[in-house]
Amino acid sequence: MFDLAVDKHTRYFKYALSMLPSTMAQLDATRMTLGHLCLVGLSALGQLETAFSAADRQGMIEWIYEQQVKPTATNDNAAYCGFRGGSLFGPHEACTYAASNMGNVAATYSAIASLVLLGDDLSRVDRRAVTGALRYLQLDSGTFAPHPGTTESDPRFIFSACAVSALLNDWSGVDCDRAAKYISECVNLDGGLSQASLHESHGGHFYCCVASLQLMGRMDALGDERMRRRTMQWAMMRMNDGYQGRANKPSDVCYSFWVGAGVEILGGHKFVDAEALAAFTAQCESPYGGIGKAPGANPDPLHSALGIVGLTFFYPEFPAMDPALLLPRELVAKLHVRTASGQAI
Repeated sequence: MFDLAVDKHTRYFKYALSMLPSTMAQLDATRMTLGHLCLVGLSALGQLETAFSAADRQGMIEWIYEQQVKPTATNDNAAYCGFRGGSLFGPHEACTYAASNMGNVAATYSAIASLVLLGDDLSRVDRRAVTGALRYLQLDSGTFAPHPGTTESDPRFIFSACAVSALLNDWSGVDCDRAAKYISECVNLDGGLSQASLHESHGGHFYCCVASLQLMGRMDALGDERMRRRTMQWAMMRMNDGYQGRANKPSDVCYSFWVGAGVEILGGHKFVDAEALAAFTAQCESPYGGIGKAPGANPDPLHSALGIVGLTFFYPEFPAMDPALLLPRELVAKLHVRTASGQAI
């Protein structure tokens, strides 16, 4: 049994939801994602139900809904609907900086997943506006942009769009054939997956591609059985003491999830050295709570949450987490989440 400092990590996530150190000030515009990660961490520890009072829980729900960008009367902002990353620039009506007052598909995923974790029924989510905005964000290549007016696009946003569609049980905003084709072009000769064709294989993009295909019910896009075995081999070769994100890089706790969850989806559970993974994670724990990327590194919500989730795949004393949605399996079952092809997740 791995002796994780549950009480210290619980306190860390609760503190992080109310205040973060000044060194993280530049992340304030992504507060939605930071909050989501804290809730995921508490959920993976089995502490979410008792961590907050009913009033605090409702307060978080209200803050999330305050970040929802709804359509105008003329629907001239249809491409900008969804949830924004935070309240850095104030209420919608007082915000004069347009770029901060638009939906972002990654923030939309974090918002909806957080609402679900907090027990909300999603009745106030403008589902039509959210899925409608996805159609504007999918590019001709099949990948997605995070929001209009940017040149940024890669599998992170394919995954976000797929996760949103699965949680809302509405796939009308995603052209799955085009998305699967794009992902198939990200498969490299070494078996890994990258952000675009012929780019370097990377653990984060490996996860986003594999999880997206799982959610779409299109695992066939990884290629034939021989190619899928090569993909599994690439993932297993990322394991040293912990997982590394790329070849010849040091181990990093967050890849316990990015690579580890992809391995779970592909059926490679039995190949993982769980004891080595747990030992590496223990070296990265802060004595005050939270987990850093490597031994001696300061903790942060991302590495803390994803490091813990990566361990839940092997230690039954933790709640079972779904690798494709970063949510408890029990919750995913209650939501009756389905793939784009109608199969249960």
